[in-house]
Order: sequence, then C-alpha cells, then structure tokens
Amino acid sequence: MARRRPRKSKRASSAINITPLGDVSLSLLLGFLVITPIIIETMATTLPQEGSGVSAGAVRQDPIVVLTAEGEILLNGKEVSEQELPGELNELLPAGMAGERKVMFTGAGDIAYRDVIHLLDVMRKNGVEAIGIR
Repeated sequence: MARRRPRKSKRASSAINITPLGDVSLSLLLGFLVITPIIIETMATTLPQEGSGVSAGAVRQDPIVVLTAEGEILLNGKEVSEQELPGELNELLPAGMAGERKVMFTGAGDIAYRDVIHLLDVMRKNGVEAIGIR
C-alpha cells in the first residue's frame, strides 16, 4: 500500500509575519539612540540671572476692552465713549511703549460683527499694535 502525501493547501496563510515589525522597531530604536545625544547637545537654554526678576509691583497687565450687548464700551471695567477711548488708551499705553501696546478685547455674543470690527479699527488707528480676542 502506497503512502499518501499530505496535500498542500492553496489557501492563503493567516499566520502573522512579525519579522518586518521587529526590523522596523529595532531601526527606530537605533535611530533614537543615535539622535538623542545630538538633540540634547544642540538645545540652547538661557537661565535667569540672580536679581534679574521682575518685582511684584512692576507687572503690567494689558488693558481689557469690553463691548457689551447694549453697545457700551468698558475699559478695565470703566464705561467710556467711543470718543474718549483713544485718550484713555493713550494714558494706559504711552507712546514710548513700542512693541508693548497690547489690548485684550471681549465682546458679547449677540453684537453685530460690523460693530466689533469698527471698535477694533478705532483701537488700531489709535496706536494699539496687538489685540487679543477672548
């Protein structure tokens, strides 16, 4: 009696080949090991020097301009008119503060877009260099 040979199946194998995964993992590990010392050496840091800190009284807060739902303009909680706004801003932000003439702006959600843009334009025309919007 002749022995039968086992048949080879023509189906695709469902076994997972993990060799490529191992190769990629080891390549990434090697890359990180080589690059990490280079990155650490090239990071420049400047540590603060003793006595160079800002004193507690010298911290300056940016003025806050609020446009309420009723159309009122509040500057640091004080109501001002649109005509008074440039003068008040010039008091809070003197002309010698180049690069630091910043204002925070907040508006109510139901205000017309054109009113918000108009107020931002008024501030920009009167020397405000940066406007943060909350």
